[in-house]
Amino acid sequence: MIMTSVSLSATSAVHWRRHRRQILKFTIRTLRILIRQNPIRRGVARQYNRNTERCIVVTTRFTESEYDTLHYAAAMMRVSVSWIVERIIKLWKKPERHTKDNAHVSNYDIYNCHWTTNICTSNESLLFWSKKHPEKILRAS
Repeated sequence: MIMTSVSLSATSAVHWRRHRRQILKFTIRTLRILIRQNPIRRGVARQYNRNTERCIVVTTRFTESEYDTLHYAAAMMRVSVSWIVERIIKLWKKPERHTKDNAHVSNYDIYNCHWTTNICTSNESLLFWSKKHPEKILRAS
């Protein structure tokens, strides 16, 4: 487990502390929605939580897979991991979302091509598969 912190609204922080494991089950669903709604962004500043409510820094733990996946998605959309976690909590708070099982699995992967003092290249990917049709890799668009 990787220990880190996220900045959440006071209300979300309460939910996160009490239901973190349940909330994280909504990560794949939330990422699929966010990827559809938000393009890859470059040449812009990172977007952070902009709540009217006071924010609290919450110490939390993620598995390596959760941590890497969240950081990859956040980097591509130029948002903070805290911003994504707020959206996961918002989705989790919708009661109608609790009636459906997660229909997809994901796989984050990184391939280091070259990493030297003069060259830094790598390739990262986040793939989503339908549990019903595992042969189909779902595209974000």
